[in-house]
Amino acid sequence: MPRARRREARAGASGEGPRPSLGRAEGAVLVAGGDPARRATVVEELAGSLPQGTSFQQADALWQLLAQAPGSRMVVLSGALDDLEPESLLHTLAHRHPGLPVVSIEPAALAAA
Repeated sequence: MPRARRREARAGASGEGPRPSLGRAEGAVLVAGGDPARRATVVEELAGSLPQGTSFQQADALWQLLAQAPGSRMVVLSGALDDLEPESLLHTLAHRHPGLPVVSIEPAALAAA
């Protein structure tokens, strides 16, 4: 297929440009952890480093994390949640949502940095 036709195909029938992606990039960044002050700090730090307009959601209970994770762009674990360590939460999310990016920011690791 010639390059011009490929560009037209990507632009869609209207020719107004590429169609928006409906992938995870559309969701919010979910910050989960039991400590509200720690979650707020993580959101503040991420807001300063991620593109402007990035939206954030927070979860302070396991059920909220599990309910909100599927529609999220990514999950940032800011500490333990409902007495479950971040490593355990990470494994649970990886098992339930293999394509979901999940990172854990452990307070001890940040204090040592």
